[in-house]
Amino acid sequence: MKLPRFTRTTSFKLSALYMGVFLLSFLMVGVMVYFLASRILEEQMKDGIDLEVASLVAEYNEGGVSALEDEIVGKSKTRAGQLYLYGILTPDGQSLAGNITHFDKVEGWISVPILQKKDSKDDDDFLNVKVVPLSKGYWLGVGYHADYVEDALDAVVNAFSWGILLVVMAGGAGGFFLTRSFLKKIEAITKSTQAIIAGDLKHRLSVSKNHDELDNLALLLNRMLDKICRLIENIQQVSNDIAHDLRTPIGHLKFRLEEALSKDLTVPQYKDCIGGMIEEVDTILNTFSALLRIAQIESGSRRAGFSEVNLSEIISSVTEALTPVAEEKNQNLIYDIEDYIFLSGDKELLTQLAYNLVENSIVHTPENTQISVTLGKTPEGIEFAVSDNGPGVPSEQAEKIFQRFYRAERSRTTPGNGLGLSIVSAIADLHNAEIKLFHNHSGLIMNILFPQ
Repeated sequence: MKLPRFTRTTSFKLSALYMGVFLLSFLMVGVMVYFLASRILEEQMKDGIDLEVASLVAEYNEGGVSALEDEIVGKSKTRAGQLYLYGILTPDGQSLAGNITHFDKVEGWISVPILQKKDSKDDDDFLNVKVVPLSKGYWLGVGYHADYVEDALDAVVNAFSWGILLVVMAGGAGGFFLTRSFLKKIEAITKSTQAIIAGDLKHRLSVSKNHDELDNLALLLNRMLDKICRLIENIQQVSNDIAHDLRTPIGHLKFRLEEALSKDLTVPQYKDCIGGMIEEVDTILNTFSALLRIAQIESGSRRAGFSEVNLSEIISSVTEALTPVAEEKNQNLIYDIEDYIFLSGDKELLTQLAYNLVENSIVHTPENTQISVTLGKTPEGIEFAVSDNGPGVPSEQAEKIFQRFYRAERSRTTPGNGLGLSIVSAIADLHNAEIKLFHNHSGLIMNILFPQ
């Protein structure tokens, strides 16, 4: 027979396991309580009987057998008479007083069977009797009915039986509730996943206010879906940008080929035409090389080769190498680089990051611009910043300049393919660094914060 679906869930199995462990523990405690209660009750009864025996022996020694008889008759009318049983035997073994009429004249604790009626089916009732000898050949017996302890132990067993029943009922109800709640969340996740598979990439998993393990999983899946959507949108945007940005060099290449085919050119003219074609092809190849490099960086494979590098030395070398380029544009490139700053990273990629940032400021700012390069340690981490007092970037374009192929209108006339800052962004992500842009009056500050 096939079991119901909820019995195959992890929550039901865990609930059943916990309830089984709890029941086993409860049963072990019950057995221990049973034996401890039995021992304690018997010891309490025997201690009480020892006191009764001592009291009756003192009464006998003081007033004789008649005083002992009177004492036993008086005790039988009190609460002690309901709890204890008494008996006196004469020297010849005859019962003199009390409700224990027969017992062996042996000093100590003995078991005395109770004489049953003919129609009684209970053959194993007995009394636990403490027997002590008295002077002049008399014997005193004080005992208790064994059923007293058994009844008390039966009450303990009944209490634990009801407890087990309540545990099973409460545990079963709790397990059913948890399993049902678990299944509802799983069904919600399944439906959301099916909707996403069907093509609704904007759909997200629902998250309750409880923030349990499934809610935390849903949050992580939603974050993953957000990133996947951004990647898909980025791919779509890249495809459009490639088609748009490569149309121009490919169009130029086609025009030159058609020109070379339709016109009767001289050898020098053919060489000039071929040279122009090679330049257009180089532009196309550089674009694809940059795209492949971004893809390689974003794959994270370079992270395996990280080692401790001197970032101060890297940025100093890049700044010194680009200083002549800035001087050709009558720009003032200054730097303030703290010595001996080390971090774990890829030296080649960090060099390219620094080069692209500084070169970007040089290329996209006019003459007489002051460009500042700084590196230092802060409480938040290692801060690398490139700032200038050039025209800056409009606020609405600040988030776009790191997108692939994005170029502001005034940058359309400068060489490049709009991938330099995209490479910077990919390298920063690889090193878990954060990029922030700030306005520097009319200029721009590009700040990269590396964690320590």
